[in-house]
Amino acid sequence: MTDYQAARSLFAQRLRTIRQEKGLTQEKLAELIGKTTEHISFLERAERSPSFEVLFDLARILEVPVSTFIEDLAGEANLTKSLGISPITSPLPEPANDVPAVQEQRKSDIERLSDAFKGIREAQQLADEYGINDILQDNGGKVLQVLILLGLRISPGREGNDAVDSEGNEYELKTINRSLNKNAGITTHHHLTKDIINKYRAVKAWYIAIYEGVELREIYKVLPYQLEEIFQKWEKRLDKDNQPINNPKIPMALVRKGEKVYPPDDDEV
Repeated sequence: MTDYQAARSLFAQRLRTIRQEKGLTQEKLAELIGKTTEHISFLERAERSPSFEVLFDLARILEVPVSTFIEDLAGEANLTKSLGISPITSPLPEPANDVPAVQEQRKSDIERLSDAFKGIREAQQLADEYGINDILQDNGGKVLQVLILLGLRISPGREGNDAVDSEGNEYELKTINRSLNKNAGITTHHHLTKDIINKYRAVKAWYIAIYEGVELREIYKVLPYQLEEIFQKWEKRLDKDNQPINNPKIPMALVRKGEKVYPPDDDEV
């Protein structure tokens, strides 16, 4: 059994135990969270993983913390492997400048960082379910947020941040931090070829999430035909130069021709 399957099995056992302790049938629990009895049965047989929304709905209805379901599911060793970082347990090394005030500040900052990593490890457990191996690299945390909002999963075996929905439709998923450069375009591929352009044409849609720092501001849904003009420009350039293009950008003006799916129009950005 893989680590993922073992974690899902433990979740299933906890859900079944808590439900029974609360005196609820699968039918009643399904009704309370707006799902089918079959869905609850799948969860309790470890045949399906809960979505972010279902996890929180279960915790609310069963009146338990979310951590009750996911705490220690993967174990500290697996989390350390996923995150590529482990808790600081050894004595602190001597600082470069051993001024008492600096030393105290450093200890305080390490304690704050350790507390923050408790939340990061919990988020990593959730990220593992969405196919993200490290939320601290390659905008992993932002990608996780966008996947959950859109109801998608990372597509196994594909490059970059490509995603799929429950029906197997594929999407191109991009994030950009506009606080770094408000006029920056959307990055594409460091070795763009005609084959990759054709893959870009074949997805159901592009979802482009715009951040300021760590704050999500907007998500645009752009259909491939709306990007066709830039695809054709790239193809002409490929024909002319006879070599791959290094990371061409999609202009933000073209992105904003798509449908804004987040936030709703009556919300402030």
